[in-house]
Amino acid sequence: MSNKTAVLTQYDQQRKKYERFAREVEHQLRCILEEEGIVCNAITSRVKERDSLTQKIDVKSDKYKSLSEVTDIAGIRIITYYDSDVERAAKIVEREFCVDKENSINKREALGPEKFGYCSVHYVVSMNEDRLKLPENRGYAGIKCEIQIRTVLQHAWAEIEHDLGYKSEIDIPKDIRRSFSRLAGLLEVADKEFQEIRDFLETYRAKVEAEISEKSDYGTPDCELDAVVLEAVLKTKPNFQELNRRIGEIAGMKTKDHEKQKDKQKDYGNLLRELKYLGINTTAQLGQLAERNTCLAIYLADRILHDRYKTEPSGAVLTNTIGVFYLCYAELIFNDYSKDDIIQYMEAHTLGSSDERDAFALNLLKYGREFAARQ
Repeated sequence: MSNKTAVLTQYDQQRKKYERFAREVEHQLRCILEEEGIVCNAITSRVKERDSLTQKIDVKSDKYKSLSEVTDIAGIRIITYYDSDVERAAKIVEREFCVDKENSINKREALGPEKFGYCSVHYVVSMNEDRLKLPENRGYAGIKCEIQIRTVLQHAWAEIEHDLGYKSEIDIPKDIRRSFSRLAGLLEVADKEFQEIRDFLETYRAKVEAEISEKSDYGTPDCELDAVVLEAVLKTKPNFQELNRRIGEIAGMKTKDHEKQKDKQKDYGNLLRELKYLGINTTAQLGQLAERNTCLAIYLADRILHDRYKTEPSGAVLTNTIGVFYLCYAELIFNDYSKDDIIQYMEAHTLGSSDERDAFALNLLKYGREFAARQ
């Protein structure tokens, strides 16, 4: 039996084991990266197709005598948003798995700056002894997989390069080689720029939070609201924290920050648009909004939320923007908005369904009159 036939026979017999192995390594990496706070664009696994394996064996001639010598039968791909997270993910792989250093490569370090192409980190790994001791992993001893780690832009380059069908610089027609090199440089610059923007935002967030928490008031009127400033106010100012707590008690729910960054960005972005619609553009104006409307906001929350959430399952939460959300409703009443004005406000911010807005606007005005009568 030839080496090629032997390897392919082993592949047919063990393919399902490699599929289980790839899924298990993907699951482990997904859990570890999430625990470490690394947000990924994608984490995927695959097993090399038989045709692809056949071609690989043909190209390498008699290099492979058994399936275990083929290190990329199982493959995992980690796609991060930022270059710094590639490095963080790489350290995790080195810490959590046994790395076959002879077959692993950091192409970004291996290729000189003048070389063509866009690079990523490739590891060949196997499970460490501690993981192999677990009953569900015992059958994976001796099995290796390839882990690729790259940014979204590096992945875009690799996918386009693959689609065009060029495997190396010498394959590319001379007339377009310069264009390829120029595009590779642009993508590298873009990766660095995105990283610098992220670093700036992290520094800016820490600076804003420190400045706002140190002040007894909300700063000067020209301290303009953005998502970072709004988040800092809600995290550090006791009156907003107390408002959230009171509304949470009414609903029988706890308030907390968003677990996912994209959800937080969406929620804060929507709330900023509502505030600016009402003319609340600075931290000073936000503080004044709270001073004049907190009691009314709590009353509105009591009338609106109590029945809606009294059957909410245990453990459900409200986000920590809920207080400002009801302060905005209170501001509609404070500014004597009509029913039609309230409906227009709700339509502008896609609040409620179209068939609910008329009744909600009438109820909001009724609650405002009830509150005024109590004063």
